[in-house]
Amino acid sequence: MIKLTRLDGSEFVVNANLIEVVEANPDTVVSLITSKKFLVKETPEQITEQVIKHYKKTGGPRLIVYTDHSHQSEEHPAPTPFAANFK
Repeated sequence: MIKLTRLDGSEFVVNANLIEVVEANPDTVVSLITSKKFLVKETPEQITEQVIKHYKKTGGPRLIVYTDHSHQSEEHPAPTPFAANFK
């Protein structure tokens, strides 16, 4: 979770794993994978720093790994694994 500030000054926390896009238009808009959007005072750079600190503290984002590959085919191959070191 990271702490953000609405334009009216009220603070709230958001699950960093749900953030899909952060953009400045000129106000900063945080879009979640749930389609919710928030206008916040923080810059995209400040939010990125908070997310990186959060991932360093928690060991990185949580990913779902499928071990049953019976559903794969030539048309639908297994996804390419992603790994990141946030330590």
